[in-house]
Amino acid sequence: MEMVHLIGGLTTLVFGLVLSFMHADTLKKLAYDLSRKYVKDIYTQVAYSVLAGLGVGWLVYGLTTFASFSLLNVFLTVLSSGVFITLMNVTLSALIVRESPRLIPQVDIFFSTTILLAGLGSIIFGLLSFELLQPLFEYPLPKGIPFDNPLVTFYALFIMIGAFTAYWLSERAFIKKGFPRGYLEDIFLIAFPAGILGARLWYVWGQWEVEFANGPFLRIFYVWEGGLAIMGGALLGAIAGMTYVYFKKRDINLLDGVDVVLPTILVAQAIGRWGNFFNQEVYGAATETWTWLPSFIQSQMTIAGEFRVPLFLIESFINLSGYFVLVYLVGDGLKKWRYKGDIGLLYPVWYGLTRVILEPLRDAQYIMFNFWSFFWGIAFVVLGLLGIVINHYIQDQLLKKKKI
Repeated sequence: MEMVHLIGGLTTLVFGLVLSFMHADTLKKLAYDLSRKYVKDIYTQVAYSVLAGLGVGWLVYGLTTFASFSLLNVFLTVLSSGVFITLMNVTLSALIVRESPRLIPQVDIFFSTTILLAGLGSIIFGLLSFELLQPLFEYPLPKGIPFDNPLVTFYALFIMIGAFTAYWLSERAFIKKGFPRGYLEDIFLIAFPAGILGARLWYVWGQWEVEFANGPFLRIFYVWEGGLAIMGGALLGAIAGMTYVYFKKRDINLLDGVDVVLPTILVAQAIGRWGNFFNQEVYGAATETWTWLPSFIQSQMTIAGEFRVPLFLIESFINLSGYFVLVYLVGDGLKKWRYKGDIGLLYPVWYGLTRVILEPLRDAQYIMFNFWSFFWGIAFVVLGLLGIVINHYIQDQLLKKKKI
């Protein structure tokens, strides 16, 4: 009977998501026409989202039969998980509408508000769902799939999800600027592998004396053993992408591209940090002051019997906040004063400051040799600020020459 619920719930979920995805393009008409003829499509999309939510609720109901849940807990778990998926799908649908280059002000306000409220609601109900599902979990959590002997780690999955989310956000922005769908595909196929390579090389460079100097040379290629440094990944990935754009994408201003793409790396990093959560990595000292966090975070971050400061969570939040600060506060709020390239150059400043602040708080085993990341964080900040100054100077000089 349990399998009936699991298969039925999964089928309903997939059916709702497929219908929602197929109907999503129809919603784009709302970007420039809020007449009744198209407003009905909103109700249709919401109905498909609710269908997906019902599927998840049914699926979760099946899962509750594998553990001891009270009747009230079953009801609350099914309800919260269904609302979570419904709101998340509504958020994604609203994001699709906002990608249109012909967005009228009334639509922008309506769908921006929808994204804010539905997105916040999906986070709240998502956390509530995980909290209510606690009887199903054993700690520490599995590190990958299959659970017993993982072939695919959650760390790798979160890196991939983060990378594709950054790509998706970048593409949405480019479509809004009038570029065709898929314009960034070739850039992504260059930048992402370069980022993985850069992350590994940076880690090997920083940890050479500690881990690699006295071992077999080929060990530097053993990525499956762990050892990726986000700083190196962001740096080489950005350099590879910008180099490709400079030589192959003549129809785009490089500084415009930097302003769009670099802030999305913060989102990728925010998502990637949850891989550290499953690996029980990137934490600080033992503490008793974070007990307000959801119990699944407290349980997973309890190391050797002591709850540790979840630095992975703090860094994830700071990175995600950085994306909104750079794109909306600086990008939109300071539009009259900023220069092309300023948003992108603020990325190393934001991320560098994050590492400078958080690196000394890490448990000693997660601090790279000789505070490698701390000092490079300072270098990122300096280079970013210097880049902004040089960028302003060059653009001011070019403007003066045009006026002469």
